Amino acid sequence: MSFYPIQTEDGTVSLYNIDVNDVYHSKVGAYTEALNKYVFPSGILEFARTNHQLDILDVCYGLGYNSRTAVNEVLKVNPEINVNITAVEIDPVVLAFSIIFGSECFNDDLNVVFFREISKQVDIQKTIKYHINNTANISPDIKNKITEKYKLIHPDAVEAKLHNIYYRSISTRNSIDIESNCSKVFVELLINDARTVFQNLNKNFDFIFHDPFTPSKTPVLWTVEFFKLLYKHLRDTGNVTTYSSAAPVRAGMIEAGFFVGQTKPIGKKTSGTIAYKNPELVKNKLSVKESGLLETKAGIPYMDETLDKTNEEILKHREFAQMNSNRISSGRFLKSLKK
Repeated sequence: MSFYPIQTEDGTVSLYNIDVNDVYHSKVGAYTEALNKYVFPSGILEFARTNHQLDILDVCYGLGYNSRTAVNEVLKVNPEINVNITAVEIDPVVLAFSIIFGSECFNDDLNVVFFREISKQVDIQKTIKYHINNTANISPDIKNKITEKYKLIHPDAVEAKLHNIYYRSISTRNSIDIESNCSKVFVELLINDARTVFQNLNKNFDFIFHDPFTPSKTPVLWTVEFFKLLYKHLRDTGNVTTYSSAAPVRAGMIEAGFFVGQTKPIGKKTSGTIAYKNPELVKNKLSVKESGLLETKAGIPYMDETLDKTNEEILKHREFAQMNSNRISSGRFLKSLKK
């Protein structure tokens, strides 16, 4: 399997991706992260109280905690609101596991809504059984890559958990047409490279959750050109939230037309980022230090003019741009602040 399940501090299960050498969520927990990095800072609950319809774009749906947590909280403040979620994910295997992991955080009605949509496009039972039957022993190399911040779940425990949850929860839902009390929640799932999806998408959104892997490892969804696509599909009063505070990310958003602010740190010292079309909506502006870093070599954004470059090509392009830039280094800038 290309990933291993890990348990986080709040008890929720996330994944460690072997190919990318990265985790899907921080150590504080998948649910805690979704609530405090996306739902609360976005202002989505305040919006839900006074509106009859809510449109969310979830970039890199993954295990689905961001979308499901948002819906779960929104329905608490306005049970009558119509919620439309457009979720984009490139890995169908992760989508299958999203039905299993995290389901305990939400009620059955809400889980059924997402199960129904994923079932249309992914053979959940076949995918899960394949990975249960082909789970290898955890190698010392894998153990070394996963930090002590996370509790690695042994394949034997994974097998038992998957079997128990699948046959207790999913197999009892005899049809994907099962009725749910969440009748006002609609989910559209798009399985593809997000760059391709958004070039052909004909929708606008109130809120965009942007949650790809670490920018320095997988910059394809953190480029100026990709942020321009998000800008195009965001309504004027909406915002984009992301966990990243990286200088090239914020600089890329600004070059794409956004005005950026910071969100409160959760699980680490650095803050997240929130981006708006309207500068008057920015409540927590960047500090002098954070704004200054955007003008250094560290603030040179990722570029993908044709929206089809590989991670390696984007990284090499930025490295070349940094080498040939007259900008001050981030280290020199930070030293100047201490004088």
